[in-house]
Amino acid sequence: MPDKSTVMRWLAKEEYQAFRDQYARARDTWADAMAEEILDISDDGARDTYTDKDGNERTDHEVVARSRLRVDTRKWLMARMAPKKYGDKVTTEVHGKDGGPIAVEDVSEKDLARRLAFLLTRGARSTGNDDAAG
Repeated sequence: MPDKSTVMRWLAKEEYQAFRDQYARARDTWADAMAEEILDISDDGARDTYTDKDGNERTDHEVVARSRLRVDTRKWLMARMAPKKYGDKVTTEVHGKDGGPIAVEDVSEKDLARRLAFLLTRGARSTGNDDAAG
C-alpha cells in the first residue's frame, strides 16, 4: 500500500489520469456504502431503550443522540465526497422574457434616486410610518 503522500502526488499529476479516474470511482462507491450504513444505523433500534430497575422501559437518549451523530456525520462526509450525488441541491435559475437573457436597463443616478424615494415613501405609507427615512 503506498503512503498517503504518494497517493496525493499521483492525484495531482496529469500523467496519472487513469489513477485519478479509479480514485473518483472508489470515492463514489465509498459514498454509496456510507448511504447503506446510514440505513443500518437508522433502522437499528435495539439499544434505543432499556428497562430500568423498576421494570419500566426507558429511552436511552445517549444512544439515540449517538446514532443521530453517526448518521449526520456520514451525511456530511457524503455531501463533500460526492456532492453531485449526495450534496444539497440548491439551484435557482433566472430567465428573462421567453426564457432569454435578463434585460438590464441603464439608469442614471438621478432616476435611481427618484425610484428609491418612491419605494421608500410607498413602504412608509403601507406601515403607517410617515417618516420614510427613519
